Amino acid sequence: MTTPSPVRFNVADLVIPKTILDDIVAHANELTPHECCGLLAGTNGVVSHIYRIKNIVAMEGAQNLSSFDPAKVAHLERLSPEERAEIAFVMDMQDFSAAKKDMRNNGLDLQVVYHSHPHDPARPSVTDIKIATDYEEIWPKINLPIPAYLLVSLMNPTPDVRCYWIKSGHVAPAAFAAR
Repeated sequence: MTTPSPVRFNVADLVIPKTILDDIVAHANELTPHECCGLLAGTNGVVSHIYRIKNIVAMEGAQNLSSFDPAKVAHLERLSPEERAEIAFVMDMQDFSAAKKDMRNNGLDLQVVYHSHPHDPARPSVTDIKIATDYEEIWPKINLPIPAYLLVSLMNPTPDVRCYWIKSGHVAPAAFAAR
């Protein structure tokens, strides 16, 4: 794992309503042992909407639904849907597009990408960091701001929810208030 960067990101702290945090934890519990994923939107660092997105890696035939390299396809084909879901998530593009359209129609900005770690701590994995870093160039191209990343760990009886900024491969905690 990359050590947290001493660099401060010039991003406002987030406010996430407790009802939305509760919904994220419920989503994680509903899909365990699969990883859940979704988006949080709002304005000026205040989250007002949650968008649950299907994790297509958990679905049969997932390798046909997304652009995976041949080695990844071969690896995914050897795994059961449950095993695939535990190692990664890929958001369903129809769900993602519908969420993006709803955000635009309601004057909202993407604030957070969330997902769960059913058996691991609530911190970005090496894969999470790589994907977030790769997406730094993609978000602006699809007219979305670079989001924070919220993770929910279910490895202990009490879910652990943490938020991070990931920039250029560096990870820093993101402060958020539950209200």
